[in-house]
Amino acid sequence: MKKINKLSIAPLLMSLSLTFFIFINTSVPCHAANEPMDQLRDTVNQIVDILRRDDPGEQWVTKKEEIVKIVKSRFASHELAQRVLALNWRARTGQEKEQFVSLFSQVLETTYINRLKSYSDEEVTFKKQIVNNDKAIVYSEIVKNNQEIPIVYRVKDDKGQWLIYDIIIEGVSLVQNYRQQFDRIIKNEGYDGLVRRMEEKIQENQQNDIEAHE
Repeated sequence: MKKINKLSIAPLLMSLSLTFFIFINTSVPCHAANEPMDQLRDTVNQIVDILRRDDPGEQWVTKKEEIVKIVKSRFASHELAQRVLALNWRARTGQEKEQFVSLFSQVLETTYINRLKSYSDEEVTFKKQIVNNDKAIVYSEIVKNNQEIPIVYRVKDDKGQWLIYDIIIEGVSLVQNYRQQFDRIIKNEGYDGLVRRMEEKIQENQQNDIEAHE
C-alpha cells in the first residue's frame, strides 16, 4: 500500500474521516441499540438517506445543513478540541476554551463538509468494537482505488450516546495531527496567532464556498 506523508496528511485525513464515515456497509449484523457500532451505523443511515434524495429542486445547501447537524451530534466537540490543544488547553480561560471549541468545529466544517457532495459507492466494513467502561474503539476498513484503508473510531459514552473524539486512518490520528500543527503555530505566533489563523481559514473557506456556487 502506498504510504502517505504524515506531515501533510491533515486535509486528506479529515476528508476521509467525514466522507468515509457515510459509506459504511450497512449489511453488518445489528447489535443492541446502545452499542457504539450500532449508533455509528444509525448515524450513517441518516446521512446516506439525505445524500440519496433525488429532488431536482433541492439545493445542496439544504442537504448540507441537515448533514452538519447530524455529524455534529455524533462528535464530542469539546473533548476533541481539548485533546487537540493538549497542554495549551490548561492555559486558556473559560471563554477562550469555548471560543476554541467553536472555531475548531467551524474550521473542520467549512474545510471538509462540502466533500460529502461527491458521494460515491465506496463502502466501509465494520470489523469489531472493543468497549471498556465509558470508552470504546470501533474498527472499520474501506477499499478505495484497490487500497484497503483501516479506519479506527475512538468514542466515549455521553449519557447513552457514543460520541467520536478521535479518528485514526492508516495509523494517523486526527487529534495528534492537528495538535502538532497547532503546537507549532502557538510556539511561533502565540495563542492569539492561532486564533487569527483559524478565523482567516474559516473566512477563506466560506468565500470559496460562495464562489463555487455562484
